[in-house]
Amino acid sequence: MNPTTEKSKKNFYKYIPIPYEHHSTIFDVDYTKLKKLGFTTILFDYDFTLAPWKQQIDEKTLFLFNELHNLGFKLAVVSNGPKKRIKNVEEKTFGKVKIYWRMKKPFSKKLKKVLEDLDSQPGKTVLIGDLFFTDILVGNKNGLYTILVNPYTYEIDSAYKKFTAFISKLIYFVFFYTLGWLFRVMDLAVPNEFADSVFDIDYKKLKNKHYQLLIFDFDNTLTTWRSKELPEEIMNLFEKISKDFKIMIASNGKEYRFDGIKKQLAKYNVKVMGYSLKPFAFRIRKRIKELGIEPTHIALIGINFLLI
Repeated sequence: MNPTTEKSKKNFYKYIPIPYEHHSTIFDVDYTKLKKLGFTTILFDYDFTLAPWKQQIDEKTLFLFNELHNLGFKLAVVSNGPKKRIKNVEEKTFGKVKIYWRMKKPFSKKLKKVLEDLDSQPGKTVLIGDLFFTDILVGNKNGLYTILVNPYTYEIDSAYKKFTAFISKLIYFVFFYTLGWLFRVMDLAVPNEFADSVFDIDYKKLKNKHYQLLIFDFDNTLTTWRSKELPEEIMNLFEKISKDFKIMIASNGKEYRFDGIKKQLAKYNVKVMGYSLKPFAFRIRKRIKELGIEPTHIALIGINFLLI
């Protein structure tokens, strides 16, 4: 799943509690990347996400909140627990982090009210929690970017709390590597967006989402199968978008087919790669590494979902 596009989840997959990311703790998340991707709001679960069960947040978590506030994020805690358990967050952050209690996750009604209260859009909101069947499920259902963290065990002395955290983690991994893995693979085969042609893609939106590289398939995407040159309208498109993006064409066709195409596109500095061996990723990944661009800043455009 690619979070940086407006992927519609009005389908079966939104009910599958598989997160976009999985990290050991909240401190391992790359929040700077989330900011660059256009996210504006971060919602945290409380118990075993920010603190051990029924305990208050520590100085390390307070420091993280200050960092995130300085980055410009709107912050909130969304907990199924009572207000008295999480009010220390609001007090210790002097209101920088809002609190919402008895959320009844994974039901969506109260989460929608939280987003309204924060004036936040689901597509620009991140939900971080430790339970896939509450936090991740409710986030996915409502179009949020979900991040699963391992249950909080930092400096926990209670054997019971450690055991509870272990059981939660075990249940997730059993689900993920059985039924969940199947749905994850199926979801990966679904593109983030559909467009009638390369001319109908919202390139301005991709630019605003900080995409840097566009990788196009060739045959039947840019022109008819086995063409030896690109039509004028494609050349005009490349002239326009090359001002904002680096462009690469990756085809499974043999290299010699593209000798003329390379000369045609040289003035726009478009890289052309034949014999790319899609859907295997190693050749394209090597070329991307040479360009020094992060995968999250790349859009792959083609007609065959099995090859992209």
